[in-house]
Amino acid sequence: MVVRETLPSARELVLIQLLCEGHTDEAAARRMNLSVRTVRRMTQQLMGHLGARSRFEAGVLAARMGLI
Repeated sequence: MVVRETLPSARELVLIQLLCEGHTDEAAARRMNLSVRTVRRMTQQLMGHLGARSRFEAGVLAARMGLI
């Protein structure tokens, strides 16, 4: 697992919180006033920031790091 030097952005933190609460990409997009495509791209970027290979792992790592 490789963690990037930079921390997730504020928007990415909101996104990971919504996804950890069980929101779908579509629901998160509506809540954040973004397109579904943008949410999916942000999810991939967030996974890269955290060094996660899956959305589930991203949530676990974010929780362990105290980000959510």
